[in-house]
Formats: sequence, structure tokens, C-alpha cells
Amino acid sequence: MSGDTASDVETELSRDIGIVGAVAIGVGTMIAAGIFVLSGLAVANVGAAAIVAFLLAAIVASFTAFAYAEFASIYPESGGGYMYVANVFDTDLTYIVGWSMILGYPASAAFYLASFSDWFYRFMYPALSVPDALPFWIPGLLILALLVAVNLKGTEETGMVQILITGLKVALIGLFLYGGLQAFDAAAVTASLAENITHVRDIGLTSALVFITFFGFEAIATNAEEIKDPGRTVPRAIFFSMGFVTVVYALVVLVIVIAIHDPQFLTFLAEKAGLSSTAAAEQFIANNGEIAMGRAAQYYLGDVGFYVIIVGALLSMLSAANATILAGSRVKLAMARRDHLPSQFEDLHPSLNTPYKSVLLTGGLILFYIVAFTVVFGSPPGSEGDASAIHLAGLTFHLGLEALTHFADFMLLGGLVVVNLAVVRSRQKHPDIDRGFEVPFVPWLPAIAIVANCVLLLNVSPTSFLIGVVAEVIGVAFWFGVLSGESGEHAERETPTVVSERQPADRDYRIVVPIANPDHVEQLVGTADDIAKARDGEVIVTSAVVLPDQTPLSEGRQFVDEKRDVLDSAMAIAENADVPVSGVVRIAHDPAEAILNTVDQYDADAVLMGWSGDSNRRRDVVFGSTVDDVAERADCDVLVEETTGYRADVDEILLPAAGGVNAALSAEVASAIARTDGATVRVVHVVEADADEATRREGEERLASARETLDDDVTVETTLLEGADVADTIVDATSEADLTVLGATREGTVEQFLFGSIPESVAKRSESPVIVTKRSEGVRGRLRRLRDLLR
Repeated sequence: MSGDTASDVETELSRDIGIVGAVAIGVGTMIAAGIFVLSGLAVANVGAAAIVAFLLAAIVASFTAFAYAEFASIYPESGGGYMYVANVFDTDLTYIVGWSMILGYPASAAFYLASFSDWFYRFMYPALSVPDALPFWIPGLLILALLVAVNLKGTEETGMVQILITGLKVALIGLFLYGGLQAFDAAAVTASLAENITHVRDIGLTSALVFITFFGFEAIATNAEEIKDPGRTVPRAIFFSMGFVTVVYALVVLVIVIAIHDPQFLTFLAEKAGLSSTAAAEQFIANNGEIAMGRAAQYYLGDVGFYVIIVGALLSMLSAANATILAGSRVKLAMARRDHLPSQFEDLHPSLNTPYKSVLLTGGLILFYIVAFTVVFGSPPGSEGDASAIHLAGLTFHLGLEALTHFADFMLLGGLVVVNLAVVRSRQKHPDIDRGFEVPFVPWLPAIAIVANCVLLLNVSPTSFLIGVVAEVIGVAFWFGVLSGESGEHAERETPTVVSERQPADRDYRIVVPIANPDHVEQLVGTADDIAKARDGEVIVTSAVVLPDQTPLSEGRQFVDEKRDVLDSAMAIAENADVPVSGVVRIAHDPAEAILNTVDQYDADAVLMGWSGDSNRRRDVVFGSTVDDVAERADCDVLVEETTGYRADVDEILLPAAGGVNAALSAEVASAIARTDGATVRVVHVVEADADEATRREGEERLASARETLDDDVTVETTLLEGADVADTIVDATSEADLTVLGATREGTVEQFLFGSIPESVAKRSESPVIVTKRSEGVRGRLRRLRDLLR
């Protein structure tokens, strides 16, 4: 092949989240402070009619979720609703949508952390004997500092971790429901519903209050660039998550309603809260609905179950706040790319590759909200009266958790109205664009969504509505005063999944070669060339731009050129050897996922990875976490080559005869290299020095069998080695060879290494370079695909 190899490299975003992982993102975000705090507040406001309020909020959210599902299939990039609107409307007026979201996301996170402080103060202070003199808001601020630090440093959270955390949340809610539904009282529920169902205004206010709980659908869409087949997966994940969470919320409301109408619960609450009577307990619930679920858990599950629920709730609030910080930072990053925020908010940290300025701004806004709404103008948990309310122009404005939640809803609902408008405009502007999912009944369904969102907006509490209007005015002033003069023609940075200039040659055999270190290019590609040439196959060289989870994959494009340079040199080596070659740069959060995605996409037959020879003290790590992960999960043959002390000319290849499918693969590799380099393959087998004649005869037979697996045109020698320890004897023999090729001796389990103790020992102690081989297995491949589905 000829030509400019720089133009022959593909650039791809590595999608590694399946349907279960996407559902876990949505459910995990929705089951947070909302279910533990807002359920009780909703019941305190409108009793069993809270179920109606949640259903209304879910229906309104689902209308807009249709829009997000369609846009995620068209523009699978981070930035959420702001990016969708900006891609449709060619005007800087889209700035106000971004402004609403960069204020709304931190307000949501502040609600989660303020709820964390509230619950920690009420339930954990007494349990841990923390002095009441320590301000109630300290725990939330400490957690905020921790989360900001985590997002600044960058983390690696796999999809499996997200699934496990979400599963734990669901299990905790299931435990609560199991305890509470055993006391189901239909009469109490119907009486409460009849009493409150006519309070339309209160139900509307409560729907606006709890809307934030269903905004988790946006989290799924925000991760669309990392989700497999987003046009199909994102809509399914969004609607399954919302349906599941709606049912869970309805059941939680039922349990709380049952509890607060149970005289025994009210007596229990009066005792625990130090109240004088059950009537006082009823008033306590009315004033402190945010802890109703916690006290109900204590009543139904006892102290042990109670603290399990409390700790789970606190962890849930923490994880939701962290996810919201990440999403909010990504919106700021997207706005900076389009000149809707100062350009420095697009900067990545020089060593951590995280959007640190956007993270710091998000953290600063969260801190401001917590201080303003709960510390300065809010009321301490459990306090009564309005001493901390704001009195202005004869009006009284109450702040606190409810006001903070309403403010977050105000900011986010405004953006959602424009997103629905963008769906209609997108159909007019791009009628023929490929849509993996389409909103039905356009423009009618988006119109209904706009009206529904506006109705919820009008039901936001007056205090939060006024603060929201002021915040929007400030945003407009900031635009005209600071940004509009700097805004110019910005470059549209679309993030297509693949930028493809050369496809693989479509040979029957393909070997993938991940390149992490430029110094190993010649060795690894040389080995791959030999193997591909013997099979009349092709080589696919790949390298990964690895970013922390806090940084959108699309930001990795700025680092692609340096990876291209490495692949260019690798492709040139293969072309000089007259081997078909193509290259791909993957942008990923996990290097192992990048390699596995490349193997899957090109249906590769083998993957050849380099190993630096470093020893690792951890028993569960053999050649390094990335190599081990690929070796365990790849649905193809795996070759691991030591990349230290490589000799360009190979005259003798040592091939230990062990038998089995892995030994056969070793023979194939040894034959391919020997044929190209004109090397001799020395097949060896180890027996003890005092071995009897039968054992020696069996060893000779194994050598003969191994010899037959080698190609006829390869020079072969066989040697029966003597030694008390197999690994030690082979290691001694490696000193006379230029290269050693050996197969894995057993499959890995939780307790065992991936390649077997002898290959591991030889690879780590050999005096010459080593290639360890592991044949693909169908059962393991199917298990690996199942595991990927769950990610």
C-alpha cells in the first residue's frame, strides 16, 4: 500500500455502555435524594395525592424525554439539552438555554448535598455522638469538597460499578417496601386521597417540586456518546428507567401514607422525637416531611434496618451529587466550545486531562446555593417558624430545601421548553437526517410537552420563581456585558462516531496490535507482520487516547494527532513488509475497553499486546490490569509479547511442548516468525533427572507431536531437558534462545492467574524475549459478551 498514511487512520469514540449500564445511569440518578426526601415532603403536602403529583411529573418528563431520545440518536455527544438546541438553532440565543442549565445542574447537586446534611444531622449526629454545636451544614460542605477533588483528579468508574451501586439502591428501597407494605391499609390510603385530591393547586406545586426526580433521563442522553447503538439503546433505557422509577415512587408514597395514618407509628414518632402527643407527631410530619421516610424505615425495620436505609440514602445522595457535578461541568465545557462561556472553561488540566476550570465553577455555584438557601436564609433541621425568612416590600420569602428544589426545577424546565421547540425546528430544517429514534406525532407531542412544562413552571413556588427570573436576567446581562463582544464565528465541533478514510482490506485473518509506547512499535508490528503474512491476513494497529470519566470523549480529539504519529510509523513498517494494514485511534475512558471494542468491531482473530516486563506484586494482576482484562474478555486469540531486550534478528526460537490448544497456537506463531527470519525452532520438554524410561518415552512422544504441529518448511530441533522444576529449567534454556514462545497452561479463575503459573514465571524471569499465547474459547467469548451487555 502506498500513500499518505496519516490520512489512513480512523478516529473513533469507544462506546462501552450497554442497555443495562444505561438503565443503571438513569435509575441511579433518579433514585437519590428525591425518593428519600421529596417523597416525604410530597406526602406532607398532599397526602396520598402525592402519587398523582408524581405521575403528573413523570408524564410531563416523559414528553420531553421523547425529544432527548431523538436528539441523542442524532447528536450522540455530551452537553445534553444545550448541545441539542445549539445544533438546531443557528443563533446565539441558545446561550440562555445553556445558562439555565449551568445554574440548574449545580442547584440540583446543592439539593442533594443539602439533603445529605439534613439527614446526617438528624440521624447520624445522635448515632455518632456528634456535638449539636457542630453546624448541620458541615457534612454537606465536606462532601462537596471531596466530590470536587474527585472530579478534578479524575476517576475510573466502570459500568459494572454503576450497575452494582444502582442495584444496591434498588435493594434498599425493596427492603423498605417489604417492611412497609405488610401494614397496607387501603382505608387510610383512600381517605387520604379523597381528602387531598381536590387540592389542585397544591398537587400542581408538588408536581413541580418532585419533577427534579425524573430528570435522570437527561443523564442517559448526556452519556450517549459512550452508549452502544445510542439510537436504539438510549430511548429504551430512558423509558424503562422512568417507568420503573415511577412505580417505585408510587409504592414509597403508599408506605409513607400508611405510616403517618397509623396511630402506633405516631406514638413511636412522638417517643423518638421527644414530642408530647400523637397530635404533635402529626404536626412534626407536616413541618418535617423530608425525614418521614427515614422514621418510617425505623418503625418498620427496627434500628438495624433503619441505619441500613439511612447509610444507603446518604450514599445515594452523594452519588447523585457526583453525577450532577459531572453533567454540569460538561455543559460548561460545551458552552465554552461555542463561545457561550469564556474560552478558559474549555481548558483541560495539563496532567490530569480533566476540565478543571469547569469543575471548579460548578463546585463554586453549588457552594453558593448551599450557603444561600440553607445556611444564611434557610432554617436549621427541625426548627419551626420563619425567623430566617426574607422579608422584602411587605412580602415574605421562604428558602430552604423546598425552595432550592423549586429553583432547580425552574432553571431546568425553561431549558426543556426550548428543547421541545428544537425538535419541531429540526424536522423542518433537516427532514432527511438519519434518526435512530423519532418523536411520534410531531409537532403535536412537542407542543403538548411545551404546554406541560410551562404549567409546571407556573406551579413553582413564588419565591423560587422570582429568584429564577432574576437569575435569567443576570444571565442576559452577563451575555451583553461580557460575552457578546467576544463571540465570533466558532468552529462547529461535531463528534461523529467514526471518521473513516481507509477501511481494513477485508482479509480472512486480522490481528489487532495496540500501541501504547512508541519504542515498541517496530517489535510488535514486526511480530504481527510475520503472523499476518503466514495467514495471508492483515494488521490493524490501534492506539487509545484515554480520558478520565469527568472529560467527554469528544474532548479527546485534541490529543489524536500525537497518536496518529505513532500509528503512521507502525503502518509504514507493515507496508514495507508488504502486509495490508489499517489504523484506528480510539478515544476512551478505559484502555482495555478501547482494545476490546476494536477487536469486536473488526471481528479480529487475534490481538497482540506488549508487556514491559515489570513485575507486579498483586496476585490478581499478571501482566498489568489492561493486558489481563483484555486476555480474560477478548473473543479472539491473545498474544502477549515482552518488549524488553528485543533482538532484531531471531536465529533460534524456544518452544516448550505442553500440549493443548494453547500449545498449538504457540506452534503457529513460532512457525510464522521462524519462516520469515529463517530461524530454527527448538522444541523442548522437561522431565526430572531420575525419570524412568516410561516418563522419558512419553516426553519424546510429546516432542514428536509438537514437531508435527510446526510447518514443514521450518527447521526444527527437539530436546528433552532434565530438571527438578519445570519453570526453572525452561528459564535456564531461554538464555540460549533469541525468542521463547509458549502457551498458557490453564484457564484463569478468581483464584488463579490468567495464563498459568509456568508461563507467568517464564515470562517474568526469561533471559530472552517471550511471547505467551492464549487461544480463544467460544464459551468464554459468550460469557464475555454477556458481561459487556451488563456494562
